[in-house]
Amino acid sequence: MITPFRALRRKLGPRWLTEGEGELVGVAIDTLKDAFVQRAFDGLMARFPQGDPTGATTAPEDALVAMGRDRRVVRGLNETSPNYAARMLTWIEDRKRAGNPFQLMKELADYTGPLCSFRTVDVRGNWYSRAVDGTKSVLLKQANWQWDTDTTGLRWSRFWVIIYPNGLWVSSGVLGAKVLGDDPTRTLGSTATAEQVATLRHLVNDWKPGGTRCVNVILALDPASFDPSAPEPDGLWAAQSKTVAGVQVPSRLATARYLDGV
Repeated sequence: MITPFRALRRKLGPRWLTEGEGELVGVAIDTLKDAFVQRAFDGLMARFPQGDPTGATTAPEDALVAMGRDRRVVRGLNETSPNYAARMLTWIEDRKRAGNPFQLMKELADYTGPLCSFRTVDVRGNWYSRAVDGTKSVLLKQANWQWDTDTTGLRWSRFWVIIYPNGLWVSSGVLGAKVLGDDPTRTLGSTATAEQVATLRHLVNDWKPGGTRCVNVILALDPASFDPSAPEPDGLWAAQSKTVAGVQVPSRLATARYLDGV
């Protein structure tokens, strides 16, 4: 807390204000004056997220919550207040890049933290990748993403987001609230909570290109899966199971979890 008046009185005041009863009266008055100064300082900081790495000139926590909501900047899972404040300083420039696949993946990376890598792919086989260290790569018009048997070309707006958790989330058999006694915060098949899944879907919806539809957000638990050079979909992945030799079997890769898209 700011203490300029108390410090100045002790240094510059006469003895009758720095000793005895005068000291007690001075402390009472200076405490009120210092509180007003602190209030003015907090009010100023509440308007501007400074993003100081030390946190000394970062807006208060409740102000960061309000500013993040107003600027539509989602706070990361384990993000510090100074880093969150610093990200809010670029919100206008970031918004100009909404609809860009790399900006979408950056927003997901800011939320998930340093472990994850990402890909997006559309029905034409346009692949955009973001490595853990932020390195970007592109492969265009590969025509190798066969999610279903649609060949009309009319469903051009569909795309998929692939997240490689790399340990952030792992496989889990917990069924959430569907079975009595299960943890209601859990989701089917992974340790990602319902709130985290909802946030991922919100970010994709908020940053995806206009007029497009994300069919699935895929958690790829195997880092080698969904390689753009040899993706797995065989044209029957639109349904979760298929018939092979009269037997109903899963149609999708077992090492991934398929979250609803937006």
